[in-house]
Parts: sequence; C-alpha cells; structure tokens
Amino acid sequence: MFKMFLKLNWKEFNRGNSISTKLVAKIFKWFWIIYFAFMSVMIGIIASAYGGPTMEFPLEEDSAIPFLYVNKQMIYFFAYLIVMRYFVQTLPFLNIKSFLLTPLLKKRIVRFSILKTVLTYFNILPLFFLIPFSYILSKTDNFDTVSLVIWNINIIGLIYLTNFFNFLLNNKNSLVYTVGTILALTKALEYFSIIDFTIYSQEFFYLFYELPYLTVFTWLMVFWLYSYVKQYYLKGLYIDTGLQINISEAKVEEFNWLDRFGKTATFIKNDLRLLKRAKRARTAVYMGIGCLFYGLIFAFTDEIYGSTGAFFGYLFSTAGFLFMFGSFVPSWDSQYYPLMMTQNIEYKEYLNSKWSLMIIGTAISTILACIIYSFMGVNAIYAVLSGAAYHMGVNGYLVLWAGAYTKSPIDLNSSANAFGDKKAFNAKTVLVGLPQMALPLVVYYFGNIYFDHLTACLLVAAMGILGVFLKPIAFSLILKAYKTEKYSTLKAYKSN
Repeated sequence: MFKMFLKLNWKEFNRGNSISTKLVAKIFKWFWIIYFAFMSVMIGIIASAYGGPTMEFPLEEDSAIPFLYVNKQMIYFFAYLIVMRYFVQTLPFLNIKSFLLTPLLKKRIVRFSILKTVLTYFNILPLFFLIPFSYILSKTDNFDTVSLVIWNINIIGLIYLTNFFNFLLNNKNSLVYTVGTILALTKALEYFSIIDFTIYSQEFFYLFYELPYLTVFTWLMVFWLYSYVKQYYLKGLYIDTGLQINISEAKVEEFNWLDRFGKTATFIKNDLRLLKRAKRARTAVYMGIGCLFYGLIFAFTDEIYGSTGAFFGYLFSTAGFLFMFGSFVPSWDSQYYPLMMTQNIEYKEYLNSKWSLMIIGTAISTILACIIYSFMGVNAIYAVLSGAAYHMGVNGYLVLWAGAYTKSPIDLNSSANAFGDKKAFNAKTVLVGLPQMALPLVVYYFGNIYFDHLTACLLVAAMGILGVFLKPIAFSLILKAYKTEKYSTLKAYKSN
C-alpha cells in the first residue's frame, strides 16, 4: 500500500506544467540539505572537543564539559525546532476527496500521510551532529557507551515528538498561541536574567544519560502522540466535517482613508482584506513580526559571526514582511487571476499596489526595529536604517521581478483542510531571498574593512536611495517581465 502511495506522489511530481520549477527547487533544496548535513558533522566534531564559545576546554582536560554544554543548549535546539517546523516544514498533501471515492481504508490514507514525515530532513539532520559528537566522546573512555547510545535514542525520541506535535500545531490555533506565548515568555525571562532555563535544561537532558530506562517513557510518548494524531485526522476525514470549508459571515472593510492613492487604492484595499481574512496570508504578517527579533540572535556574537554577521541580523529584521508577502506576488491572487486579467486593469497599478504595501510594511517594521534595537547602541540603529533603505529601494523591485517567474498557485482555503499546506513561508521563499541579501552583505563587508561601520551602512543605504530614484526604469523592466510571462502564468494557475 505504501508503494502505491509513493507511486502516486511520484506521478504527481512528474506531471503538470511546473515540473521544471519543481526540479530546480528540489536541486536547491538538496544542495542545502547536504550543506547543512556537512556543517552538522563539523559542529558535532568541534562540540565534542570544546564546550562552546564561552567554555573553551580541550577534550583531554575535561571531557565532561562538552557533553554538559550540549545538554545545556538543548532547550534552545528544541524551541527553534518547533518554530522552524511550524513555519518551514510542509506537511504531506494528498487529494483527500478523490481518495474518499476509492475503496482505500481511511486509516491507510492517514497512516501514510503521517509516516511520510518520519524521514524528513528535520528528523535526519540532527543525526549528523549526534553521531560524530557521541562517537568522539565514547572514545575518551570517560563515558559509558551504552548510556551514551540510549541518551541519543532519547534525544531522537524527543525530535519525533516535535514532528507529530507539528501536525496539531498546524490545525489548532489555540495551541499555536499557547506554545508561542510559552516560548516568548521563556526567552524574555532568560533575556532579562530573571530565570536561566539552561541550568534546568542541563539537568533534565543529563538524566537521559544517568537513567537509561527513561527512554521507555520517551518512546511511549512518541507512540501515544502518533496514535492521537492519527485518531484526530481520522475524525476529520469526512467531506461534511473536517474537509468542509468553513463559511462565516463576510464583513466588508471600506478602508476609505486609502482613496487618496487613486486607482492603486483599490488593489491595496483588496490586499489588506486578504491579510486580515486568509490564514495563509496572516502567516506572512506573523513571520514579519517574528523577523523583527532576528537581530537578537547575532547581537552579542561579534566574536563568532563578526560585524558582517551582526549586520545581517539587523538587515533581515526589517525584511520579514517584504519577503514573506512579496515572494508570493502574484500567487496571492492565483484563484481569480484569470478573471482579473479579463478586466480593464493596468499591470502598472496592480504591481504598484503590491510594491506600496511592501514599502508600508517595511516602514512599520523599521520603526519597531529601531525601538527594539535602540538598546543595542547607535551602530545597531545605523544598520537597521540602512537595511530598510536597501529593502525599499532594491529588494522591493527584486521581489516583484522574481514573482513574474514564480508560478506557484496558493489555495487560500487550505487552512480548512486537515492535510492542506498552510505555509506562507517555505523553502522557495528562502531561495528567492538568498541572492537579495548577498549584495548588501558584500558591500557592507568591504565598506567596513576599508572604512568603518557607519560608512559601510551609508554605502548600503545609498544603493537603496538610488533605487528609489530609478523606480520608473525598474518598473518598466518588471512590467515587461510580467507581460512576457502573462500567458504561461495563466496556464499554470488554471492547471492547478
């Protein structure tokens, strides 16, 4: 039965007009998977000899230090794993309604969909760190090999707990808000030095080494959660219940204050309604808010990432909404894009509305980021402002230009489907964003080397300011790309 499902998945991948896009995306995806696998192995080797950036103890001096340090940081690993799974990991999608018309048992459909995630890279990549790390520690003769193996089995069990827990997060908003609040509160208490949770993390995860029998409870939890998720989806696997689109009373927001922008206001109003109503679109807003705090990851790590790494954090903090929303233009309108193209609509006004909304989102992000990073000093403010200027003057155009060639339809009603893909942020978004972030980093790097931080920030900001003045030229090129790709885009949207 599994073989049949895999065959259907393979046929789905090979059929359709977007096979070339899928293939390129898969190649890039596997490139980064191999890269992160290699980096995980290297980090595992390094971590086995040193206890981290603040605990530089050679292996032969005290081999327990690296193991304790890794246990101490496990709380952050699992917190980031839960967040990354929710926003990045795409749950398996099956055409449930068509399968319900076949004699296939519902439990088989559900079982395949859930177990398909067992070999996802989120579950496999940690092994590339754990195996070399544990192997080198076992060679020191200071650790019991069996206990070390069972410690790894416990960690793997917890990883699979987050895997199955992600199914519930993607379908229960109340659970998302609860988990988000707990994670934010935990980080705030640690950031303001009220409670150091890493102390408890070290003691908790070290118990897996001291008390090997705990692995029984860990894996019992894994199998129980798997069973619970399977039953949860089975209950909703009916056209008149879980697969039925929820219909609620429509409330029309006028947004009359936007009328001053003329024809562009019509499209901006539609986008604001989209962001308010569609869960998938709202995720772009949530991710934009989350990216505001991205700079905190690099703020105190100049000795590790250097000043360019810190600049990247500040640069990305104001780009969240621009990338998360802009990377899916015009896919947000894919459901009615063919109808829209039959109307008397100017491409220029349509694209200008998208660009204007991204600029508004970037401006709001910049104000909030300046407030957040004002405690980091004036250099952080310079970096935030220069990054915002670059996004407004350069990346806004690049995102729109990339949209002409990104023909990925979006189902705005997928949030009502238990097996629907609800991600407004996925691997393709990252692929589009990478080259857009490289240029300002290169300019800052050389500007900082040959001059200073302020001059480097001014050079990045100058590119953005220049881009604002070149808007007519940039838009003419973007318009040409959209008109050239118009019919292939329509064909791609209709075939979905």
